[in-house]
Amino acid sequence: MSLRALLEAAEGVVAPSLSACVLVNGREVFAHHADRIYDLASLTKVLCTTEVALRFAADGRLPLDAPHPLWQPGLTARRLLQHSAGCLWWKDLGAEASGREAILRLALTEPLVTAPGAVHTYTDLGFLSLGAALEAVGGARIDALYAQEAPDAAVRLAWGHPDAVPTEGGLQGVVHDDNARNMGGVAPHAGLFGDARAVAFVANRWLEGRVPLAAEAFTAHGAGSHVLGWDTPSGEASSAGPTPPPDAVGHTGFTGTSVWMSPSRGVVAVLLTNRVAYGRDPAWIRALRHAWHQEAWSAG
Repeated sequence: MSLRALLEAAEGVVAPSLSACVLVNGREVFAHHADRIYDLASLTKVLCTTEVALRFAADGRLPLDAPHPLWQPGLTARRLLQHSAGCLWWKDLGAEASGREAILRLALTEPLVTAPGAVHTYTDLGFLSLGAALEAVGGARIDALYAQEAPDAAVRLAWGHPDAVPTEGGLQGVVHDDNARNMGGVAPHAGLFGDARAVAFVANRWLEGRVPLAAEAFTAHGAGSHVLGWDTPSGEASSAGPTPPPDAVGHTGFTGTSVWMSPSRGVVAVLLTNRVAYGRDPAWIRALRHAWHQEAWSAG
């Protein structure tokens, strides 16, 4: 099926709303309702926090392999970006604390579940710890750091948006993630809102060499599938499709968002949905991502 046919077949089945954009060498070759605004969920990790971390690493403000006073022994920016720091994957921190600073303190002090560097576990708490250090070093909240460090990207995205398509339970305009919402909607792991065309533009900057250490970020494997912030295809069931390019990197978000790109082909493929409006069963969104992103590779 074509890119558009896949989306048309999925609308009203996988999610009530779907949007997409594909770039090849910076040129838009496909768009489908690309101006609809979505809760980007964990795409925040790569579009915002990973870029800020690499900019701090590039100029020595927070080196990739250095400790930080806020972190537990053995934690480094590299391990946190690679999801191999040993942090608990998720916890409802708002059930134990109230307010942004209290939630960050809890994330920083939550006991590690594995030895740093030994095991790959995708973790929101790890990115909260990374963000806490970035904010301490930069002297500002992550949204302000993003606007300062990557203004051409930050201006295209928002932290909440009244016109965003609704997520679970009709939640609209505010972040779906519980911990991010309890932090006022601005968190290192979730909180950004945007449309497919904006996400594609921001991601394409990585392929254009406008993000420092991008080449290292795409190849620096840790204990698992993640490199620096970005994920890589993991088996035939990957959301990148059954046969993605060897250099493919990408990320997904819980609300139903995803972006995959290939530096060698110059392809950026963004698929945004509000699939949680139909519940949290991942089967349908996994199948759609698997098929749609595979079809998108042919654009390059």
